[in-house]
Amino acid sequence: MHAEQILEGLNSYQREAVTHFEGPLLILAGAGSGKTRTITHRIAYLMAHYGVPPSQILGVTFTNKAAEEMRARVERLVGMHQTPWIRTFHSTAAAILREQIHHLGGNYRSNFTILDEADSRTALTQVIKELGYSDLGVSPAIVAAVIDRAKDELISPEEFAERRAGQFDDQMLDFLDRVYKHYQRRLASSNALDFADLIRLTVQLFQERPDILERYRERFRFILVDEYQDTNYAQYVLTRLLAEKHQNICVVGDDDQAIFSWRGADPTNIFKFEQDFPTCKIVQLKANYRSTARILRAASSVIANNQFRKPKELIAQRHEGDRITLYPARDERDEAEFIAQEIWRLWKVEGVPLNQIALLYRVNTLSRVLEETLLRWHIPYEIVRGLKFYERAEIKDIIAYLRVLYNPQDDLSLVRVINKPRRGIGEKTIALLQTQARREGLSLWGALERIEQNGALGSAVKTRLREFASLISELRDAALKETPSELTEELLVRTGYLQELQNEADAEERLGNIKEFIGFMRESECPGGLGELLERLALVSEADTYDSTQERVALMTLHAAKGLEFGYVFIVGLEENLLPHSKSIREGTVEEERRLCYVGLTRAKEKLYLTLTAQRSLYGSLLLNAPSRFLWELPKEEIEAPLSATLWR
Repeated sequence: MHAEQILEGLNSYQREAVTHFEGPLLILAGAGSGKTRTITHRIAYLMAHYGVPPSQILGVTFTNKAAEEMRARVERLVGMHQTPWIRTFHSTAAAILREQIHHLGGNYRSNFTILDEADSRTALTQVIKELGYSDLGVSPAIVAAVIDRAKDELISPEEFAERRAGQFDDQMLDFLDRVYKHYQRRLASSNALDFADLIRLTVQLFQERPDILERYRERFRFILVDEYQDTNYAQYVLTRLLAEKHQNICVVGDDDQAIFSWRGADPTNIFKFEQDFPTCKIVQLKANYRSTARILRAASSVIANNQFRKPKELIAQRHEGDRITLYPARDERDEAEFIAQEIWRLWKVEGVPLNQIALLYRVNTLSRVLEETLLRWHIPYEIVRGLKFYERAEIKDIIAYLRVLYNPQDDLSLVRVINKPRRGIGEKTIALLQTQARREGLSLWGALERIEQNGALGSAVKTRLREFASLISELRDAALKETPSELTEELLVRTGYLQELQNEADAEERLGNIKEFIGFMRESECPGGLGELLERLALVSEADTYDSTQERVALMTLHAAKGLEFGYVFIVGLEENLLPHSKSIREGTVEEERRLCYVGLTRAKEKLYLTLTAQRSLYGSLLLNAPSRFLWELPKEEIEAPLSATLWR
């Protein structure tokens, strides 16, 4: 496509952002303002008009789905198969580390494994047990959160005790310090990284090796970062390191949609951009193409009450639309009944596709009564919550096998599969192998290769271990020649996993899951083979798993709804202590809850429904919450309540 054609259909704000060439650029992109269109057209214009080679452009976003959409759009615009690097933050870091991690020394090699959240928790549980802290009663999830936050702040295990002194009592600090160090040694010996390590170690690499940093600065002379308000400190430092030399950095974001501080995101990064790059140009995308004028006025009225924000204007480009429906229910069952009845009317009378309807709530527990009611009304729905498919035991088993074939040093995966299916290698044998591995400074696979020197193991057990090691070695050879789907089919047969599974009571369902997984691998065969597949699986996010083509109502938290849009949106439970959440009220973070409410309001394109109850059974108690403070911030003229509603105030 010719450069001038790339500008066709863009409004004046978008054109200003797209045609900017060199130097820092801050794009303030409000909800529904066409930011993805702006980013992709800017990338295409850099190539088509300014002649920037695609290899010199790096685009960074937060979900695989967003990255794939951006790549596809750029390809359509420029008509080229060669596109820039457009990846998530973690995928970008992983790709750099695949090329350079050996420079960090230690046991790290390019075939490292990336642990997902569940694997990381399992490893931490084992570490806590090994250190004799099981009786302390501290949840591994809490420990994981502390370590993840430390890594996001670029605090290494060696710095932890000093940097966190005063934040915990001496006993807890010593416990966390020892667990963090031991956990990190466990990962290193397994040639494994968790999510937070990907960014932290990339920053460490660049700081220790300026020559390598210089190579990537020259490689990526133009950098574009999406959702900049959601970056944490480590991502912020990584971005700055890459951009400091040429300063051709464009960041896109909206401080009004900064809702992830609980996982380390720092919305002040978008404010600091002007300080970091004083010569930056600022462009605000003012035109909103998503919501009706009434919805947009309501959302703008709410978010205007935040003090810590950049003032901005959004101009609706669509029709006036219906007023917002407010339903004050007697209780959660009355609330759910109203929602189901209205969905049924939209679906059966007005012909609205179910995938255009979403129910959003602050906490997952609100979904229970909603689900029961939708089932009774025979309304198909989908819970968009987590990665249930990939968390199923048989899928985790297959992924663990594939990880061992790719990286035999991965102790966690090896322990999971060494006796699946049952081959007479019990916990006692595994413990003896682990003892040998620790004594000789080896991985579990290394100990397997030296079992002849292990006098604690009997001859029969050694035979079984040799057979297992031989099988893994043969499958590793097959991995060099076969696609991941072919390899998976072979290992299922050769390991005996499939045969044992067929004898299980729920065999039909589990075999169906395996077929679905293999089908997914066939559909998305990765050019990078097994390594690329495992990386994609490890970095998949909640948003990536939502399929908007399914004819079902979507139920999800407000956090999960970020980046999505629906024709008809119900925001459930607009009550004090739910939205805003009681924790935010205690901790003084109500402004983020207001941003969360704003995100929910701006997901709606055609019609918005708000519900609340006079009393609600939740967590085993009867709650008498007041209406949410955010309701009073809505313009009254934009609200209507059905005559059937029970108005108690």
